[in-house]
Amino acid sequence: MINHFLHNWHQPVGDPIEYEEIKRYDDGRRRYDKTLREKGGIEYYLVSKKFVKQWKYYVDYYEEMGDQQKEARKKPDKMNSDLQSNEKVFKYIPEDHVYNSSIRYLENEWDYEYVKIKLINNQILKEVFDLFKEKYSSIEPQKRIGFYQENEKKKVVYPNLARFTLIYQSLRDNKIYSVKAQVDHHSEIKSWLDLLKATFQDEQKQNPITNIRIWLPRHQNYNVDLITSQLEQTMLIDGDVLQETLMVFQLQSKRDNCLILDFESNKWQFNKMDEQQQIELDTELLFNRALNGCGKYVCDFPHCKLNNGFLEQDFSQDDIKGICQQLVENEEVNWNQLCYQGKNINNKLVPLQMSEFQLDLPEAIIKISQQLEIFGASFVENFYNKSGVYAIDLQNADVDTNLIIETQSKFFNYKKGFTLIINILFSQKEKNYEPLTNLYQLRALYLILQFRQFLEHIVDEKSQIILKIIRRLDVKQKLQLSRWFTNLSKAEFEDTTKKIKKLINSEILRQQHTPLMPFLEIEDTYKMVGLFELFQILQKSNKMNTRLQSSEFVIDLITKLYKQDADKEEFSQFRYYAAKQWRNYSFTFCLYAWSIPIEFKSKLLSLDCKVKQHDSMSHSVKYHFTGQAPYLSLQIERNNIIESAIKQLQITHIPLKNPLKVQFIGEQGVDEGGPKREFFRLMMEKLISPDYGMFIPKNNGTVYWFNPKSFEMPIYYSLIGKLLGLALYNQVLLDVRFPTVLFKKLQNEKVTEEDLKELDMEIYTGFQYLREQTDSNLIANLALNFNASYVVWGEAYFDDLKPNGFQVNVTKENREEYIELYTDWYLNKLVKSQFDLLHSGFKSVVDGDGIKLFSGEELQALIIGLPHFDLKDLELVTKYDGYDDKSEYIRYFWSCIHSLSIEMQKRFLFFCTGTDRIPVGGLKSIKFVIQKHGEDTEQLPSAHTCFNVLLLPLYKKKETLRDKLMISLDNAEGFGLM
Repeated sequence: MINHFLHNWHQPVGDPIEYEEIKRYDDGRRRYDKTLREKGGIEYYLVSKKFVKQWKYYVDYYEEMGDQQKEARKKPDKMNSDLQSNEKVFKYIPEDHVYNSSIRYLENEWDYEYVKIKLINNQILKEVFDLFKEKYSSIEPQKRIGFYQENEKKKVVYPNLARFTLIYQSLRDNKIYSVKAQVDHHSEIKSWLDLLKATFQDEQKQNPITNIRIWLPRHQNYNVDLITSQLEQTMLIDGDVLQETLMVFQLQSKRDNCLILDFESNKWQFNKMDEQQQIELDTELLFNRALNGCGKYVCDFPHCKLNNGFLEQDFSQDDIKGICQQLVENEEVNWNQLCYQGKNINNKLVPLQMSEFQLDLPEAIIKISQQLEIFGASFVENFYNKSGVYAIDLQNADVDTNLIIETQSKFFNYKKGFTLIINILFSQKEKNYEPLTNLYQLRALYLILQFRQFLEHIVDEKSQIILKIIRRLDVKQKLQLSRWFTNLSKAEFEDTTKKIKKLINSEILRQQHTPLMPFLEIEDTYKMVGLFELFQILQKSNKMNTRLQSSEFVIDLITKLYKQDADKEEFSQFRYYAAKQWRNYSFTFCLYAWSIPIEFKSKLLSLDCKVKQHDSMSHSVKYHFTGQAPYLSLQIERNNIIESAIKQLQITHIPLKNPLKVQFIGEQGVDEGGPKREFFRLMMEKLISPDYGMFIPKNNGTVYWFNPKSFEMPIYYSLIGKLLGLALYNQVLLDVRFPTVLFKKLQNEKVTEEDLKELDMEIYTGFQYLREQTDSNLIANLALNFNASYVVWGEAYFDDLKPNGFQVNVTKENREEYIELYTDWYLNKLVKSQFDLLHSGFKSVVDGDGIKLFSGEELQALIIGLPHFDLKDLELVTKYDGYDDKSEYIRYFWSCIHSLSIEMQKRFLFFCTGTDRIPVGGLKSIKFVIQKHGEDTEQLPSAHTCFNVLLLPLYKKKETLRDKLMISLDNAEGFGLM
């Protein structure tokens, strides 16, 4: 099997011993292949995604080119050129052996492409590889990364080879050595042992190895130094011999975990510890840590000297040893947290504040960088007010800003010094793919990001160490960084945000000008992800403590990444990600939807709507046989509009995602947009009106909210939800005064006390007053308890905020709980049944991933429109038919329009377009035409609202134009005047 894919392997490589190693390995692989073929299954091989993209681009256009173009077009790189690592992990394996051709560490399942080879009746379907070989002589070995488990009916894919540290005793000098080795996840232990035996036999020629076995240590997290030390002391192994029938992937090992090789010459080198020996060894190790510690400034192992408090309690060494033995015997020690006494740890290192850094600040900082935790405990404001011990504050990072500024000044002409500091701090973490493990390490990262003068250099430096560390942070760590960033002043936070935004824009511009396509290189994708993860940390911090407008986090250049059809390209990437179609996926900004301009997001939603409408159409019998697109056609009785709409929209099989067409019964005309807008306007007017009692006015009639005591049928709330969804999918703006909090709830966003401000200012200000009081007696005099009341149509109702709440008084101590419970009751529990019905109606129309891109506030803008407008924007985009845009008549027309009151300007919009709502993108996004409609006539101006066309006669006098226009606007109602 391997000889087929690695076509150069049929010739001897190196000396006969090396060839014998490969032969033995191949024999083992053949046994595995035979097993797989007998069962029937699929193997998966790793192929560079970059190669696949280049290959597709090359082949797709090949036939359309002339001979000169064919010669000029660059062929793809080697198949795995961007997956290879130069690291040689096992010096005894031949240079071109698959075990010695390391794959780079891949962070995500979409970083690579895998090709499946099906094995049926001993026949290999290898056309893809044959084609690659024929066209590209530079093809490199593919990496076998997965297989299909026939018995479990599931696919198993591993993007990286298993990697171990092998510990062994040399037969030549009896010393203990270690070496890094990697092995195919799908190799049998038996096959690997054959290869290892031949390899080590070559090294120790004078000492024949008759057999070899592998031990798995009981404590799999132990590092190589500790295991080596124990072996040297006892020649006993605290572990078990691996069964040869096991597969490597069954070890479930972490990267570089230790395995012990055991050679049999005259006898086996090692024996197994008995239980008592295990207890004694564990007790001795635990006692050493409890008594001497690990020498670090911070340690996560609770039994370490730094944390256990034994010496502070004057425990004797015998007492401590007894405690350790009891902990071991009762299996109360989490050995996964065991700390290690590092070789290069400088026990004399102390945080910057405790050293004589004034003598040479740059040198002192470089020194403390040797320990990540020491650095993380430095630059602390008012350090000596904390009794000389710094415990991390989750709310405030306590950064000494003056010391940061002083440090920046010292390094001003030595930026490479900062690169050195970053490398010393994080290079081991980056090299070993280790995450940050404690708050001191996380604070060290936060401190580095506070050197704003060098921030662009820090984040954008060539090795991208900081971005790699940020990508590996877990959700909790990112949230903690966001929390610390809330303590920056507006100026400091704005400076940080602008610099990261500038780096993102620069990277987008660079990707725009790539010769083939954006994000072809894995490094480019990684860099963009890292930048956006950092930007998102800042964005979430701003939500916790608002210092910048949300628009400051919008990246306008996103709309220009792709040279053409940017919305379609981005939408495709979003769909690939959502569907986990990793073959075509590179990167999508939709994972950071808050950064996308809302106009561009609305285009993505429009595409999502069209896709869903097309999917719905494809299931239509009419579409299948005639090719005609089906519509959601409603036949509406104007005098019975609610019931006729409900009757049709409640049909279970009705295609709600299809484009909507409305026909008013008994009225002529085809719906090109006007009747549809008229339908939504009339429906919402009636359903929101007091006659139905479903909603009640709040905040002096500025908004409408659910009536918790509505007696209308539940179907009406569901109908309103469907209308909101239909309006969104059909791009019709609604004139309905729902508060932002309703749309936040539709988007499953958490509602807060601030949402009461728009809905009930009296309650909101009451909460502020309650919170401001410092006198407990004054709060008691308010006579509040955990009970809430509300009034509907003059009748009062009462609810407990918690069990027996009417008996629990509000005090200074529990007032925050009261405010939280009251807010939840008011916005959620009180109107739960009504909202759930509306929500279910909305979701019956709107689902999928497109809608998830929008915040509640943005959804409100999409459905209701923007609150502010400027008709000068409409003037700028207006087209003219029969008029000159620079004519005196047209200039006078616009001067008349601009002089109107806001209310009359809205009426003008309604008259011309059928709605006075402002779409996302503003009036500049509207296609508006002024068409000449007769001369010297008494006819009034009119409009085709379906097409946003104003029919404007050419009157003799300007005064006539103004008078006729005002008459038309004063009488504007319904579906235009035409």
